[in-house]
Amino acid sequence: MRIGINIRSANLGIPDGHGESMRGLISALAETSSNHKLDLLSDAKLRFDLSPSATSQLRVLRPFPAGNRLLQRLLVADPWYRGRVAAEALWRRWDVYVQSAHEPPPVFGVRARVAIVHDLAFIHPQAAVNFDPATINTLDRWTAHNVHAATALVAVSNTVAQNIIHTYGIPPTTVITAHHGVDHTRFHPNHDKAAVAACRERHKINCDYVLFVGTVQPRKNLPCLVEATEKARVRGLGATLIVAGADGWRSTQSFESIERSGSEVARYIGQVGVKDLPLLIAGARAFVSVARDEGFGMPALEAMASGVPVIVANEAGLAEVVDDAGLMVNPSDTGAIADALLRITEDETLRADMIVRGLERAREFTWKAAAGNVWVAIEQACASF
Repeated sequence: MRIGINIRSANLGIPDGHGESMRGLISALAETSSNHKLDLLSDAKLRFDLSPSATSQLRVLRPFPAGNRLLQRLLVADPWYRGRVAAEALWRRWDVYVQSAHEPPPVFGVRARVAIVHDLAFIHPQAAVNFDPATINTLDRWTAHNVHAATALVAVSNTVAQNIIHTYGIPPTTVITAHHGVDHTRFHPNHDKAAVAACRERHKINCDYVLFVGTVQPRKNLPCLVEATEKARVRGLGATLIVAGADGWRSTQSFESIERSGSEVARYIGQVGVKDLPLLIAGARAFVSVARDEGFGMPALEAMASGVPVIVANEAGLAEVVDDAGLMVNPSDTGAIADALLRITEDETLRADMIVRGLERAREFTWKAAAGNVWVAIEQACASF
């Protein structure tokens, strides 16, 4: 088979969670492609490291040299997705085209399609609070289009798979779950202590800390987490909440809550580089995320793989990924979150149990397994033509 895979979201200068997960999946697909030919499609040279087998299959499709504004109006979206990829599809004659379900599809040239759905948070009840109207309209339009046009669908969790089936009326046999993996060479419990200490010094962290990692946006529920941390500090919590991640959208309320709390309670350190992230996680007393509507929950998995105990919301993808390997809390109950913060930082017996459970749970998630499930979807899509 010849397969076109759109990796533009993975090649952004500052990728979001979707882009980060695509980076892991791309290398695994390339390494397990056997005799199949992959065309990895981007609009620019690679901004991140890929395995040699994947790099050799990169195809840089430059945007159209002129007329992009007019094409954008005619094609109702970025002409690179709609027209440039379509032209390549005709030329390369792909058997299957793979893309994120949340991005515009090519207008022609593609037969069998596999769409990867990361979450449906943009149409859940709280979407109007979490996203601006233009973002909701764009995500709703293209996700619905891709879900219905796809020959096979990949969901990043069983939670997302059930949401797809319920929301769009898609037959269950069309949806295949491919849980994200974790790079165990980067996230592990055996980092050099001096390297961890140097990372803390670079980010001016001179105290015990619990860590949140993620794009700062409303559904990450940071004001609630900050309030819970304040309550826990009053009751004796000796750790500071460190928030790491890119500044997303509608982030004002989140940053105001961090500022009001004071630096001993919570501190924002911005987005952390690829090399520092594993060290920052390894140095944390615990990882905590009470985000809403998460499709998966990659940072929680990376924390478990690093031997760091986790506290997560008892819903959606976070609950599915962590299962019984961490503490589950109602993401709206600041008292319960505060209780969990105190327990996970003070109870050494509980900590030891959570660390062992987390390491065992994390071993179940590999990019090779994820790629294997995506290959099932690709073969299923190709077989239908």
